Amino acid sequence: MKSLILAPVVLLALAGCAGASQDPVSEGGRSRAEVQADLAMWKRAGMDKYYRGHNTQAFFSPEYRRRYAQYESLRNGPAYQQELERLRGRQSD
Repeated sequence: MKSLILAPVVLLALAGCAGASQDPVSEGGRSRAEVQADLAMWKRAGMDKYYRGHNTQAFFSPEYRRRYAQYESLRNGPAYQQELERLRGRQSD
């Protein structure tokens, strides 16, 4: 009888431990300038035109893939760094 009462108590205790062990939300995300620079690269590649409405078929088109590759190239290249420096300079003024 004692084990029947003890089992739910043990389960509740373990459930509390499992919830407490989750990774905390990181406070160190991207800066405003980083997000704005990323968005500028997204728009420069023409990706923003694919997110107007509900035309999801466009996501599988060769044009979409070409533009996404262009976005990745811009995002990982010097254009992103230049835009980021420009935005950071504007924020410090």
